[in-house]
Amino acid sequence: MSDAAAPALPPVPRRTLESLGARFGPSYRWLVTVAAMIGTIATILSSTIVNVALPDVMGAFGIGQDEAQLLSTGFLAAVTGTMLLNAWLVDSFGCRATYAGSVALFLVGSAVSGLAPNEGLLIAGRILQGASAGMLQPLAMQIIFQVFPPEKRGSAMGIYAVGIVLAPALGPTIGGLMVDNYGWRSVFFLAVPFSLIGLAMGLVFMPDRAGRGRGGASTASASCC
Repeated sequence: MSDAAAPALPPVPRRTLESLGARFGPSYRWLVTVAAMIGTIATILSSTIVNVALPDVMGAFGIGQDEAQLLSTGFLAAVTGTMLLNAWLVDSFGCRATYAGSVALFLVGSAVSGLAPNEGLLIAGRILQGASAGMLQPLAMQIIFQVFPPEKRGSAMGIYAVGIVLAPALGPTIGGLMVDNYGWRSVFFLAVPFSLIGLAMGLVFMPDRAGRGRGGASTASASCC
């Protein structure tokens, strides 16, 4: 009985900006930008939406103002810390895996916060939310710079900036309505549907590896035009 050589499996196609741009056509640059924006805005919305729920949280757990403020400061500290990890994460795992992992981390943090039986777990959930927000913010800007040519980056960044500014500005208003109608735990679940949409879009449109440097950006832009 002779040993027959097993047929070689076809290589798995790489999910690069060039291949995705060729697959989805001229609309790709906006599809991947919207995917990045949805995930980022959903996480940034959580930075201020919890502020109006602090009195209710204090009453529910019998804690003081100092402990309640950790819900905000812990979030912001985590954002600052994990931003420093973004370059390493993208280089090591790629844009798609970093994006999906960050959004998944945010969903876990939202669940932990919304279901927390005590203030310790609530603060831990907020730190997880902040950690995911810190990893996502630079990633969205990286994607915009990769898929848009230099003459269109200003407009794209302007649209992105509007969402980033409006999300925390509208957070207290939306949070107040949620607390009044559904209780303080609801503010931690508000962004979950948007995060799931962003996650689904990211898995479809995010590249595994973005192009590097000016050459990678110009090649990707040409493919997406």
